[in-house]
Amino acid sequence: MSDQERESRKRKLKENVIFGEKEKENPEEEEQEGRSRASIRRKLSLPLVFLLLFFLGLLFFFYSKRRFSRISTRWTTAFSDKEGSSQEYFSFADGVVKLSKDGASYLSKTGKLIWNQAYEMGSPVVSINGDFIAIGEKSGSKLFILSTSGLVGQGESPLPIEKLSVSGKGVVYALLSDKDSTYITVFSKEGRNLDIGIRSVMSGDGFPMDFSTSKDGEELLVAFSYLEQSVLKSRVVFYNFSSLGKNVGADRVVGGFTDNFSGKTVGRVHFFTNEESFVAYNGGLSFFSTRVKTSPEEKKQEGIEGTIRMICYNDSYLAVFADNTKDADKGKGNYRLLLFRKSGERLFDKPISYMGSKMEISGDKIFLYQEKTYQVYDFSGRLRYNGTTEDSLYYLRSASDFNLGGTELMLCFPNKVERVRIQ
Repeated sequence: MSDQERESRKRKLKENVIFGEKEKENPEEEEQEGRSRASIRRKLSLPLVFLLLFFLGLLFFFYSKRRFSRISTRWTTAFSDKEGSSQEYFSFADGVVKLSKDGASYLSKTGKLIWNQAYEMGSPVVSINGDFIAIGEKSGSKLFILSTSGLVGQGESPLPIEKLSVSGKGVVYALLSDKDSTYITVFSKEGRNLDIGIRSVMSGDGFPMDFSTSKDGEELLVAFSYLEQSVLKSRVVFYNFSSLGKNVGADRVVGGFTDNFSGKTVGRVHFFTNEESFVAYNGGLSFFSTRVKTSPEEKKQEGIEGTIRMICYNDSYLAVFADNTKDADKGKGNYRLLLFRKSGERLFDKPISYMGSKMEISGDKIFLYQEKTYQVYDFSGRLRYNGTTEDSLYYLRSASDFNLGGTELMLCFPNKVERVRIQ
């Protein structure tokens, strides 16, 4: 072996020895370096994840609140010309009731006809509460009580019927009238007169402008208008027809409010639940509690500027459409749309330019509509859809809640009902 080869092997051996020593030292160093790199990656990745989640949440929020622009028809149920003579539709359970002089029909949200009740009435009046609907003949004596399954009871009133209020259990309060007096009498869900009533003499007690029963049918709220020294005044009276009401006297009155409505005219009253109710008058709203059954209490009063043109409500909310009298918002519209919780909490008050001749609150939506146009608002006051129709729109209600993919409505026309999806 030459000297040159020996030197070459020595160098390689030395390199291997040195390399081997470095191999023994590197695992610990590399492990430490690996931990350091992982820590850096974690520190960098966490902010990136949070940032990504933030942008996804922001995208979800704006997408879920966007204004819809497309519409498609899911199904259509058509009626004959005679059936199409209906002048009114009402929300009932998960669908709508079509009311005419010849009868009433209940159509579910799937387009299925659940029942059809025939009758003949010159001018039907209706009241709906939960799964019960009462239909009476205005200025007549016929009374029909139906549930989601069909006819439950049928009765005859001793005097002409003016208005009805049905409870969530099917008990019906009917406002009856004769020449000098009015009576509010009670019918069981089978249509039997229970001989429980309130008589008011118009020359003294005044005339009942509106009335409403609680969900359980045990309480009654009545608004009276009366003359005092040639001045028109209003009075709100609470009655209790449970066993508690017997202890307060024969008239069953557990509370009355007059001073609250001095110089006002009460036009609408309604029980949201067994314990919460409201009174609407020219100039504002009053929210009442009957948590203590024998001692009603006004919990909140809300003034409404401008003329109140329409109100609508469900079991939890109250919507108000009024003239806009605020100079600062005049440029945004001549009208105002307001929404309240049943507690009296105001959720929003916004100026709008669309008039509308009718208003409805259904599901998680507020509708304004007239003739062949309608607008859909959410409970934040956002306009979510601006719609038009080819036929005159009689009524509309929600068929599903708002979601990312859109929402569904039931549109009611003279001769048909459509379920549509807007997205």
